[in-house]
Amino acid sequence: MRYKIVFLLFFATIFLNAFAQPVKYLGEKKLYYGAAYYPEIWDESEIDRDIIRMKKLDMNVMRIGEFAWTKMEPTEGQFNFAWLHRVIEKLKANGIDVILGTPTATPPIWMAEKYPEIFRIDETGITKTHGARRSCSYTSRIYREFSIKICDKMAQEFGNKTGVIGWQTDNEFGMSPDYSKETEVIWHAWLKIRYGTIDRLNKLWYTDLWSQRYERFDQIPMPSSLIWHHTSLRFVWDQFCNDQVVDYQDLQLKAIRNHSKLPVTHDGMPGQTLDYEKLFKNLDYAAVNNYHSFEAYPLIQSNYDRMRGMGKGYHWLFETAANYSGGGEGGNAWYLHQIPGSMKAALWMNYASGAQGSMFWLWRQHPAGHEMPHGSILSAWGDTTANYSEIKELGHELNKSSDFLMNNPVKKAESAIVYSHVAQMGLRIEQYANGLSYYQDWSNRFYRPMADAHILRDVIYPSADISGYKLLFVPLMPYMPLEFQNRLKEWVENGGTLILGPMTGYRTEEWAQFTDHFTGGLEDWTGIYTVSVLPIGTTRRSAEIPFMLKFDSSLDIPMSESSLFSLALRSPEGKIVATTQGGAHNNHPAIIENKVGSGHVVILGTDPGKEAMQKLLLHYAGQAGIKPMASGGDQIVIIPREGQQKGWVLVNLTREAKKVTLNSETERFLNILTGKRINGKNFELAPFEVKVLKED
Repeated sequence: MRYKIVFLLFFATIFLNAFAQPVKYLGEKKLYYGAAYYPEIWDESEIDRDIIRMKKLDMNVMRIGEFAWTKMEPTEGQFNFAWLHRVIEKLKANGIDVILGTPTATPPIWMAEKYPEIFRIDETGITKTHGARRSCSYTSRIYREFSIKICDKMAQEFGNKTGVIGWQTDNEFGMSPDYSKETEVIWHAWLKIRYGTIDRLNKLWYTDLWSQRYERFDQIPMPSSLIWHHTSLRFVWDQFCNDQVVDYQDLQLKAIRNHSKLPVTHDGMPGQTLDYEKLFKNLDYAAVNNYHSFEAYPLIQSNYDRMRGMGKGYHWLFETAANYSGGGEGGNAWYLHQIPGSMKAALWMNYASGAQGSMFWLWRQHPAGHEMPHGSILSAWGDTTANYSEIKELGHELNKSSDFLMNNPVKKAESAIVYSHVAQMGLRIEQYANGLSYYQDWSNRFYRPMADAHILRDVIYPSADISGYKLLFVPLMPYMPLEFQNRLKEWVENGGTLILGPMTGYRTEEWAQFTDHFTGGLEDWTGIYTVSVLPIGTTRRSAEIPFMLKFDSSLDIPMSESSLFSLALRSPEGKIVATTQGGAHNNHPAIIENKVGSGHVVILGTDPGKEAMQKLLLHYAGQAGIKPMASGGDQIVIIPREGQQKGWVLVNLTREAKKVTLNSETERFLNILTGKRINGKNFELAPFEVKVLKED
């Protein structure tokens, strides 16, 4: 059976790669605006009243169906889609399109009773049961068969349905490991495919350490958080679990595409444990769910650059709160968009960065059950909620801006910063620098200085096409695939400027240590070598000696303090950019630049701090021939748009007034939102203010 599963997945992958094509946009060429809608829990008489209010808010899309399996298949093999047809037809008659979700996160009770083996067994041996979402095992043959069947039936019913513009698979996939015997068999088969022989696994993992040598693949456990398991075992287990999610989604995609040519996506989450580089590979467009308080807007911005960096056309925001978030097992609630104007700024951040659509979660507050505390557009009793007037304003603003933004996409970036989900997996297992959290530290320490230097950038994955960029920044990436290294080397030799580090390139594909150099073969082609390593961590205790950085005088960067890591570097021919002052690495180079072919490589042996990082990025951007978009205040979204016309979108992400000067070719602009003409390149933005500027 296990070989049959592998065989089927092999051909499913071929099918998916052959037919998955990026789309420029969904539905009509316009901006979309809407919410998640659950008509299955309301009397049908409520739908007409809902639609009237949706139209008053200028909403034109709803996301439905994602948890409605029981309503679609009330008994095994008996399907009821009539109610869903009626909802879609009513919405479409009023100018509201639909994105359909597959309901596979919440199987019906009849399935739970007849086939209890579909549920996950957790690491303590407890079997999940019916009553929540995402309780099933991705590897369960029976669960997969039923999931394929419901996707197939939905695609037959709605694959060419007027008013349906796209699909969403499941809901917020998580790693959700299963410890059943069924999964164990697949796990051992997966290991055998990866390693070939048990001797090769033992050699790569150095299993003679602590007497961990294995004689057979079926001796290798499914690791548990209750045991201090081998680092390589934990690392590849995460990749195995991730592959099962991807395989499960691919089966849904094949079923949908048998009957529908409409584009398909999944609603991902920032900071998720899954490898979205793999999960989104076979999807047609990019989407993300973002729940974030106003204090975190600068952190969240990178997610929209990442959606655009996938290269799948206009992206979507599938979930965000209209006012506040709430739910979970404790029934908590959290303020999100509390300050007037902040909610609009949060959504404009998405549209500015290249989105076609945004949807709130949710349209109407749940009257019972899970997530009742969560904010919404309408309350359970049908009244309007906080930020309702802003929601209405945003609908009007999007109508005004739709033609301009859809005909003038985000200008192509010449620089990019790399995000790695595999690094995120590994750094959850081994921080090395104490207190490290990949998503937060990557965003705040490295992405934010690049954004606040006003360097137009994409956020890309290691598999991305890098040929069109002049500057690449790769921080916090301990494991760097050899294929990616080889492409980087060729790209640098052809003239690119590459900034590596800190904490980049020092782990093998087994999350093990190189034994020739600290960063293995990377050091040979960059010509920059590591002599010594000291982990500093995210914070320094008062009793510890600070490692200060003294920069080359030509850079005009004040002395700053090292953080995270401290490498003592050397290079026979490279230029020393910064030297450590104080501590065990006193007078050792900490940052070195070296010429490789026609390009340059810079190794950051440490995090030099935000101000120094920002100035370094501006220096190397200038060296690569990249001009910043603007000068002035930080924590501002500044996005140039270019197509039939040119323009800019500016969003102040803070509750403080900001000033900025655009590096534009013109000094005449039309503010599309106000209809006013503006002369000059200097702009002042009120707290959370948005400007959509068309160059006159």
